[in-house]
Amino acid sequence: MTTALKNELTIIRVLDAPRAKVWRACSEIDALKAWWGMPNDASMPTCKVDFRVGGSMLCEIVHEGSPIWFKWIYREIVEGEKLVLEQHFSDQDENELDSVDRPASTITLRLEDMNGKTRLTVVHADMASEKYPVEDYKEGWSQSLDRLAASLTG
Repeated sequence: MTTALKNELTIIRVLDAPRAKVWRACSEIDALKAWWGMPNDASMPTCKVDFRVGGSMLCEIVHEGSPIWFKWIYREIVEGEKLVLEQHFSDQDENELDSVDRPASTITLRLEDMNGKTRLTVVHADMASEKYPVEDYKEGWSQSLDRLAASLTG
């Protein structure tokens, strides 16, 4: 008998920045390169963004000396409020390389105004595998969101 993997993660953060500033951090290349999808000791040498529904974001993330590529396809954009992205493991040419270990997944970001601060809710679904359980994603998102919070103070 096998146990089904937990396959959804929700993280809520209240960020000390207005919603418009957080939105820019979620949609503009220079801001994304400071935090998106990166643990503390990672960097993003490459980030290409076509910010429209059906467009994509392609990023090279270097972690522990090895580059990995991800492609996100924008499925829904509600200006200043919501982003829905389909995440794929890929190569530098945007070829999707999804597998049992790294399946395609969905990320939803919701931004809510809180009197000059922003409540950010991140839901990442259908990403877990035996090799990469939800707990790995929770740690990665926590570190990425710490980097986001730090980038908003500058």
